[in-house]
Amino acid sequence: MTTLKTAAPKIALPKTADIAVVGGGAYGLSVALWLRRLRPDLSVLLLDRSDFAGNETGRCGAGFRAQWGAAGNIRLCQESLPSYENFAEEFGYPEGIEFKQDGYLILAHGEEQLDQLRRNIALQARFGVDSALLTAEEAARLAPGLNAAGVVGGSFCARDGSLSPFRVLDGFHRAALRSGVIVRHGVTVDSVEPRNGAFRLRAGGEAIEAGRVVVATDTRIPQLLGPLGIDIPVQPYPNQAFVTEPLPPRLGPCVVSFAHEMFLNQTARGSVVVVASDRRRALGADARPTADLFPRAAARAIDLLPALGTARLLRSWGGLYSITPDMLAVLGETALPGLFVALSGAKGFMTAPAAGRLLAHLVDGQAVPDWFARLSPARFAGGEALDREPAII
Repeated sequence: MTTLKTAAPKIALPKTADIAVVGGGAYGLSVALWLRRLRPDLSVLLLDRSDFAGNETGRCGAGFRAQWGAAGNIRLCQESLPSYENFAEEFGYPEGIEFKQDGYLILAHGEEQLDQLRRNIALQARFGVDSALLTAEEAARLAPGLNAAGVVGGSFCARDGSLSPFRVLDGFHRAALRSGVIVRHGVTVDSVEPRNGAFRLRAGGEAIEAGRVVVATDTRIPQLLGPLGIDIPVQPYPNQAFVTEPLPPRLGPCVVSFAHEMFLNQTARGSVVVVASDRRRALGADARPTADLFPRAAARAIDLLPALGTARLLRSWGGLYSITPDMLAVLGETALPGLFVALSGAKGFMTAPAAGRLLAHLVDGQAVPDWFARLSPARFAGGEALDREPAII
């Protein structure tokens, strides 16, 4: 039998938009939605090179925590938490996002890590995070399936947890469409060029004129902004994720171990999700997930949760963290007026509701809180990088 191949239908693209958003992950969808909510009189066009959920949001480990050690990260998560807790009402998504608030347990292997958790908790308390320092025994009781060897304590926050990235993206996507955002997947933006006080985007041989542009492509932001002489310091860093068959209950809360460079989450169905990084891997443009990362990640996961040693693997995948000098998001206007960036600093899924809402206000020329304004890309040009986030796996 002869199989006939036909060309994919050409996607119709508008020739103009008041605001163009490049990138359709959690950040891009959130800012596009909020722009239309703020200014329903403006046309908002969102372009994404992948299929729906084919971006880094769709590859994340699904965790949410406000237990960070830098004020900007804590505040973005705290501002996002009510939106996730009330997602069905705020975004018209009755299907729910499977928000499982069983808390986050962050383990300390050694006194240095425990001291850092103490400092983190003190900072978190300033912004209303109800986290607590645990003894080694208390940490072990929260997650009895863990290997507690070397654990000297931990921290815990009950409002942290996990939620479905696919449902969150679906909820944002549907809400954006209802609000009037024009969404086009499978469209790669090749360049953004300033033109007569506005911008020309080139995508697939076509040109789109936009008054303002938000670039939300995370690790790929330099590809679009570098040719304009705009330096946004971000590097990709690979992670490996895998999910097991359903197991008997082994974990209550999500678990982070800096010693193992790992995040664990047991879903409501019993499957264990593991996300691991590897400090032996180099940063840079060629840092991609590779097959050699998996066996090392699996060995560390089994050491942390011995029950994984006999569990069957359902699937695995790789992703990229966006690494910034201070491991905070980069949100704001560039040196080119009207051109904005939305870079997550590896926490886009957790912080998308607040990041999108506040950046939309900024794009619209409205006032934003001082703490949010400090996340601007201008902080790097002026040598004003914020305190570096210490709580990264």
